[in-house]
Amino acid sequence: MAVSCFVHRARTGLTAAGMAAAMLGATALSTAWSDAALAQFHQGANDPGPRGGPAGAGGPLPGLNTTEKAFFTAALDIFNEIDTVPLGLGPRFNMNSCGGCHAHPAAGGSSPPVNPQVAVATLDGAKNTVPSFIKANGPAREVRFVKNPDGTPDGGVHDLFTITGRADAPGCVLKQPDFAGALTANNAIFRIPTPTFGLGLVENTPDSTLQASFDGQASLRASLGISGHFNRTGNDGTITRFGWKAQNKSLLIFSGEAYNVEQGVTNENFPNERENDPNCQFNATPESIFPLTANNLGSPAANFQSDIELFAGFMRLLAPPEPATSTTHVASAGTTRGSVLGSAAGTSSTTTSPGYQVFHNIGCGACHTHTLTTAKSPYTGQSNVTYHSYSDYAVHNMGTGLADRVSQGNADGQEFRSAPLWGVGQRLFFLHDGRTSDIVEAINKHSSTGSEANTVINNYRQLSTSDQQALVDFLRSL
Repeated sequence: MAVSCFVHRARTGLTAAGMAAAMLGATALSTAWSDAALAQFHQGANDPGPRGGPAGAGGPLPGLNTTEKAFFTAALDIFNEIDTVPLGLGPRFNMNSCGGCHAHPAAGGSSPPVNPQVAVATLDGAKNTVPSFIKANGPAREVRFVKNPDGTPDGGVHDLFTITGRADAPGCVLKQPDFAGALTANNAIFRIPTPTFGLGLVENTPDSTLQASFDGQASLRASLGISGHFNRTGNDGTITRFGWKAQNKSLLIFSGEAYNVEQGVTNENFPNERENDPNCQFNATPESIFPLTANNLGSPAANFQSDIELFAGFMRLLAPPEPATSTTHVASAGTTRGSVLGSAAGTSSTTTSPGYQVFHNIGCGACHTHTLTTAKSPYTGQSNVTYHSYSDYAVHNMGTGLADRVSQGNADGQEFRSAPLWGVGQRLFFLHDGRTSDIVEAINKHSSTGSEANTVINNYRQLSTSDQQALVDFLRSL
């Protein structure tokens, strides 16, 4: 379909439901778009790149008292601590610290511009080969195998590296998994780190609030062909909300699992080694425990916390990312496109920008919900806080194009949580596997056979170039 055939849509005056009805009635549109058509669209809006200026992230929640701030600072230090084998690293691992992968634009974020996994592969004499899908200028990644050798479902993380050859792991000899073979067999999928900014607010949002917000969007979703559902725990049926498929219930579970899976450190939540070779067992397990004598962390509360409790505490007290201020340009340094769209509070100029209107007019807000409110909180000034993460925390079918064929909880191989969009303005890599650094490409990748986003993306493709650009600039202002 030629670009000249597309009808200009005003930024305001057309509701999402109205546009959805128009799109559903336009039989000439198809959810299958040729590479040539996508190339034409890509010639419209351009991603100005990560927003320049201060990170606007990585600090504590506003309103914390002196004791809470001291705890946050101590927890941040442990979040960035580099583990060695005597501290529990390995025998298999993806990285040697939480802060290594959760680094951009500040501690607690996502992949940094230089992938630290390349250097850690041979740190301290380790004998690892860097897999082909790990690049110095690419995202930090974990890899999961879709199936076991016998054809049954796998879905688990297969760590990139081993401690073999490290000076602090004498006698340990392990082979890395056959990543090349898994790639050839189309049996490997990837995940990149999810940002952790503001997650204490998300954790403190009641299930009833999430459900009410989701139910309130039912008519809009139906008009756009969107369904979705919450992932839930198998035991108590409550809503899970953390991770790419919203598979984890709490930040403590999230921390314990990541410490064991990503760094190989056994802990009170996950006390068992994932590798049982006795020649590679150097510590009693669990390796990270509740200390019986005080650590010297500068916080009496933190001194008697285990590492996973400190990781969870850091994330609970970590402030949301701030959108662009009234003096911050959306584009990164060196580009000419700059839009003043944001505000430190994340409300006034952001929500009145042309791009924000386009965002809602075409239906993005049906899944990327703007506003939620917390319950009462034990932390100072955090009760009944309204925040803007742009997610409904439900999982949605994203079609064959983004499917990873891995199920977690009641999220199947094509379903993913609506990714929170706060902080996306400074994000370097997009989608669950980091396949692109271009936000325009990430938008288009939402459309494929079976995707719940097809109508919304068709709406986006009907926009004039200026309205597409307004939407992109709005996203880069967040």
